[in-house]
Amino acid sequence: MAETPKAKAEEHEDQGHGWLGDFVRITIMFWAMAIITANYIGYFKGQIDVTFSASLLSSTAASYGLTMNRSAKKKKDESVIVEKDSKVGIK
Repeated sequence: MAETPKAKAEEHEDQGHGWLGDFVRITIMFWAMAIITANYIGYFKGQIDVTFSASLLSSTAASYGLTMNRSAKKKKDESVIVEKDSKVGIK
């Protein structure tokens, strides 16, 4: 099907905003990584709270679908199956 000129213009505009959004998110990620790294190596005179930078970094990374997989630390889920008519464990 042929697209109308209006639809093509809207698609081009969406791509432009997508590029700008990606640029802003990547800039925020690099800024947050720089603050966290500078604090870690002791660049700042006093210790600063990097919680804000870390939350920005994790939320921006999550917007791209990047997450930390912490399955190694999870406890093994062992479900207990008890029969309906059983009196096991009842005093």
